[in-house]
Amino acid sequence: MKDIILYCKSYRGDFKRLVNLSLSIKEHNRDNIEFYISVPKNDLELAKETIPYYTEIIVDEDYAPLNEGWHGQQFTKAMFYKTKISRFYVSIDSDSYFFKDFYKKDFLVNDDVPYMVMHANESFYNFWDRYSYKFPYDARKTHEEEYLSIKKFFGNSGKIYDFSPSPFIWDTKVWEWLDTEYGIPQLFNKHCNELKWYGEGAIAMGASFYPCGPLFACMHYKEQYKLYKEKLDYSEKHFHPQYLGMVMQSNWNAPLKFD
Repeated sequence: MKDIILYCKSYRGDFKRLVNLSLSIKEHNRDNIEFYISVPKNDLELAKETIPYYTEIIVDEDYAPLNEGWHGQQFTKAMFYKTKISRFYVSIDSDSYFFKDFYKKDFLVNDDVPYMVMHANESFYNFWDRYSYKFPYDARKTHEEEYLSIKKFFGNSGKIYDFSPSPFIWDTKVWEWLDTEYGIPQLFNKHCNELKWYGEGAIAMGASFYPCGPLFACMHYKEQYKLYKEKLDYSEKHFHPQYLGMVMQSNWNAPLKFD
C-alpha cells in the first residue's frame, strides 16, 4: 500500500476539465505523487485516449457499484478506500487545477498524520452574506443545518467547521471506520455529502490530523467570479500566495481557468 496518492473521480462529461487538471499535475507535481483516475467502465477507453497524464485509470464499478450521477460520484469517492491502493488520498475534482508547485508536505504532517481542510468558511460567507439577495435560496442556512444534523448524529459538540473545498485529504481508515460502524450507503441516505460525513466522522473517530485552511481558492458561483474579475480586478496571480490551485465550479459552466 502506498502512503499517499492523488485521486480524481470523473466521467466523460468532465474530461475536458480533467485534461486541464491532468496537465497541471504533470507540471507542478514536484514529488511525483502518483495520480489515479476513476471512471465508469463505459468511459474507460475514452479516458485512456483523452487524458494526457496519469498513473493509472481504474473502473468505478470494481469498488463502488452505485456510481451514477452526482450522488454516485460522492459515494464512489468515499468507497475508494476499498481499493487499498493507498493509506491517504488527495481527492481532487475534475473542475480544479494546480497553479503552483506542490509536495507531499502540503498534504501530510508526517507518514501517519494528514492535514484536513477544516475552517470557518469565512471567505465564502463574506461573499454570501453580501450578495445572498441575488439567489433564490439560503446557502448559509442549508449548509449549517446539514452540518448540525451530522454533528448531532455523531454526538459531536462545538462550532460548525467547513471541510471544503476540494482537494480533500482523506485517511482511508476513517472511511473504513464509517463503513464498518454505520455503513456509508446508510449515511449517504441521510445526507449525501461526503466531505461533511468525513470531517465530522474523523472527529468522532478520534482520527489524527492537523486542521488547515483550503488548499484551493474556489469560484462557487458566476457572481463570485465576476466580483473578483470585474470589481476587484483580480487575476490568478493574486491567489498564488495563499493557495496551491483553483476550483472553477463546473455547475455554472465556469471557464477552465480563472484567467
